Amino acid sequence: MDESQPFERMPDSFHRRVAWMFEGIGDQENIGDFGLGLGGAAGIEIDRYDLALGTPPHALLLASSHGHSDNYPLVSEEVTYAFPGRGGTQDPQVRADMTFFTTARDGACLSIGSIAWSQALPYKNGDNNISRFMKNVLTAFLHPWPLPGSEFVGDEKLWR
Repeated sequence: MDESQPFERMPDSFHRRVAWMFEGIGDQENIGDFGLGLGGAAGIEIDRYDLALGTPPHALLLASSHGHSDNYPLVSEEVTYAFPGRGGTQDPQVRADMTFFTTARDGACLSIGSIAWSQALPYKNGDNNISRFMKNVLTAFLHPWPLPGSEFVGDEKLWR
């Protein structure tokens, strides 16, 4: 891998179910445009939101990366025939996605589809939007009561 990219917030990230995750970040469109892992929070190894590959249908797509080089190919398991055009500059499936969904008994799952994410956390001694996001999420996940925004579960069907 040669470089990492930032995540761009998607419309689902502005939904009231997940607004608490972005407190202190504001309406910044890009997050993680820095990092020790090749200069961004989306890179090194990346995974995406894909309903055909098992993403739950009620998952919210919070952010996506784009602009990866051809050194980021589509994974071999998804290439049924070898032909050009399967690299990051030509195939929109080559991206990292951030997803969030709720589970039974007030549970939830946050998926950051990038190994470089953790390498963005210490940037500027942790004073950055990736660290702020993770602090918001981990603080909420540690509390024994329902997550903020959980009163809006089911509302996502009206959102899309």
